[in-house]
This record gives sequence, C-alpha cells and structure tokens, in this order.
Amino acid sequence: MPSSDCFVSVVASLYNDADIVEPFVREVLAVLKREYANYELVLVDDGSGDDTAARVTALLAEERCVRLLRLSRHFGQDIAITAGLDTVIGDFVVVMSPETDPPELVPEMVERCRRGPGVVYGIRRRPPAEPLFLRLGRPLFYRYFNRVLRVSLPADSTDFRAYSRQSVNAIVRIKDRLRYMRTFGTVIGFGGEPFPYDLKPRRARPRSRTLKESLNLALSMTVANSTRPLRFASVLALAAALVCGAGAVYALLVRWLARDVVPGWTTQQFFSAVMFMVVFVVLAILGEYLGRLLDEVKDRPLYFVQEERNSSVLLVDEKRRNVVTETD
Repeated sequence: MPSSDCFVSVVASLYNDADIVEPFVREVLAVLKREYANYELVLVDDGSGDDTAARVTALLAEERCVRLLRLSRHFGQDIAITAGLDTVIGDFVVVMSPETDPPELVPEMVERCRRGPGVVYGIRRRPPAEPLFLRLGRPLFYRYFNRVLRVSLPADSTDFRAYSRQSVNAIVRIKDRLRYMRTFGTVIGFGGEPFPYDLKPRRARPRSRTLKESLNLALSMTVANSTRPLRFASVLALAAALVCGAGAVYALLVRWLARDVVPGWTTQQFFSAVMFMVVFVVLAILGEYLGRLLDEVKDRPLYFVQEERNSSVLLVDEKRRNVVTETD
C-alpha cells in the first residue's frame, strides 16, 4: 500500500518518442502507484512529428493522474521542461528523460531531496555510446565551463533531477530565453546533491547530438551564463590598442632617427593582419551577445500550449494538493 505523505509530480519531455512512450509511462506509473498516495505524471509533447501525442492520448483513457501538454512547435527540451514545471502541483518534482532514466529510482531521489538542500541531480556512471567528437569534446567542455566561465556544471550531469516545491517556485521565476536547466540549481542558490546512477536505455541506439547541435549548445550556454567572453574581448581590444600605439611610436622614432628608411612590407602586413584579426574576433563576440540580447528584449512567451489533455481522474485524493505553504 502506498504510504508516503508527500505529493510527487513527474515531468517528462517528449519529442518523437512514440516508440518508447508507452513502456515509459507504464513503468513510471507503476512506481508512483506503489509508493505514493498522491501523484501525477505530466508529459510535455515538444512538437513531435510522429504519433507521440496519439499514443499518450490512448494512455489517458487507461491510466489516471496523467496530463499531456502539447506545445505548438518544437521549442527544445529545456523549454519543454519549463512548461511542465509551470503546471505541476506536487510537493516534490522529478524531471526525467523517457529515453534513458530509470523510474525505479524516483522514490530514492525524492527522499534525498526531502532530506537535502532541495535539488538532487543525476550523474551518469557510464556515458552511452556516442560519436567520437562527443567523447573527446565533453571533458574539454566541462573543464572550459567550470574553470574558464566559472559556472558550476558537474561533469556527466543529466536532466534526471528532483526538486522541492521551493526550488521549483524559484526556477519558474527565471525567464531567460536561453535556458539550460542543469545550471539553474546554482543560479537559485539551493545547492544540490549528486545522485550517481546507471542509465536505462529504451532504444537500441540512443539519440545523440550532431556536431553542429553540440557547438550551438556550447555557444548558447556560454552567452547565457557568463560575460567572461565580453571581458576577454575587452582585454583583447585593449592589448591590440597598446600594440598599435607601440607600433606608431616605433614608426615615428624610425622616421626621426634613421637616415635611410626602407619600407617594411613584412612588418606592415603582419601588423595589419593581427589588427584585423583582433577586430573581427571582438566583433564576433559582440555580435553573439547582441543577437541574444535582441531575443531577450522581444519579451515573447517562452512557449505556447496548443492543447492540454487529462486523464479522467486527475487526483487520487481531490482534497489533497501540494502542502508546501511557506514559500510563494
């Protein structure tokens, strides 16, 4: 018999997951029914192009306490998770990936979150099979993000996370358009407890990002989480200005003191190339930040919900919703 006195919500983002959504939903609900008297499963369809929504709709007629949010288009996983967090009502919220996360670990994560700082984040013990550029580039990216940008991002962290109601309330107040949920625990100041676990792949060949997608993600994360590249551009521009000044002083001294001035073609070309390189590097960095700033000042909603569908039974106990009242 379920005995836990807390309300647990599970959020999962779906994108072309028709082949795995049914076993995932049934596994999650089996755990929630066994462990909790009050629970809900919120599935966010992030603009799938297959019959994911139809598969979930069929499950709504069979299972209780399940909700489906269909976004109007593909907004990205982090925006889809945000849409789920905006609507959950649980005391504790677990975010899962249908492709790799094991539902049987949900109770342990919730219990750790209940005893801990309010955020528990998954750390995969062994990465899945990935392209060579990801295996080689991931350690470099984590080192760059933590040491150069000085933004806390634990190596091999995943989107399998448990949040307290207080931390969820804090996260949904962040309206950044460039979102990466794995960094938000540090942003809100709730700390976090690592939770090592083994992945549970539901596909023979797990999906992975392409090189272009990985580079775009790294660039977006850099711009969204740190201004250090701007400082780098400023220092680079200042250094270039000093070199230009020194070159000008040198040219004047040569002109005044030397008897025969031979045109220095090599030196001129070298200085021209270096200066243009610096100018273009600075312009590229400024252009990225200005482009992201333009997206932010548009002040558009993060997402649009096309449709919401529910099970016939939404709450096991109609009198019971989340019980956390000490934060808004």
